[in-house]
Amino acid sequence: MAETSSPTPLYYRVYAVLRERIVRGYYSSDTPIPSEAELADSFSVSRITIRKAMEMLTKERLVTRTRGRGTFVSDRSRENRLNRAVVSNINGLFSYLNTVGESTRLKVINLDKGEAPPRICASMNISPQAELVRSVRVRALDGRPYSLSIAYLLPEIGGSLKREDLATTNMIDLVQQSGAVVEKVEQTLTATLADDYAAKHLKIPVGAPLMLVTRLFFDAQGKAFYAAEIFYCADRYEYRVSLTREDGKDFALGSH
Repeated sequence: MAETSSPTPLYYRVYAVLRERIVRGYYSSDTPIPSEAELADSFSVSRITIRKAMEMLTKERLVTRTRGRGTFVSDRSRENRLNRAVVSNINGLFSYLNTVGESTRLKVINLDKGEAPPRICASMNISPQAELVRSVRVRALDGRPYSLSIAYLLPEIGGSLKREDLATTNMIDLVQQSGAVVEKVEQTLTATLADDYAAKHLKIPVGAPLMLVTRLFFDAQGKAFYAAEIFYCADRYEYRVSLTREDGKDFALGSH
């Protein structure tokens, strides 16, 4: 990895490559990854550069360094279990949300009422001056922030929310306890970057890559009553879709 005019420090570029390898399963968890000397030779950098990169990976708990044994990739089986969920309908989504709830811990950041951002009002088809209940929570997995969730609810649905309930219960369960019936959910996935607010609560650098999952919940009358924006660290979230062929639904290309 030759020096260039890049403003990004060399050790950080090495760290980014190693981090990507770890996240993508390049290294096995039951055998040590290459030594500092081997990595230095592979990247054509000094051992000091490799050491600084490894310190960053260790701080993120992506690797574990043991004297006399070497450096091992940390076990990511719990995160992988969350990523395996395949959601194809509302029941599948609720099942997935329950799995996430059982595997993580919640911290309530804020619960208030006020005007929502224009994008939320537009998606819910409500007036920009309308007041919504807003909840901000952080989920932690294995002691590290896993997601930052911001929920916007109509007052008749979210008006009775309490901080103590938000700290222990999935929002979808609280929403249904309030009497709401979910008839349809629209979900959008977007790649984005961490602003100062997300960076603070997810404990990542400003500008770090994030996956934004936006969900819009509708009742039987087609009215949106709950919008959620969930920010995931890009290395800790993977969305999977399983597609199957339906009998009698084959698509044939037209002849020309």
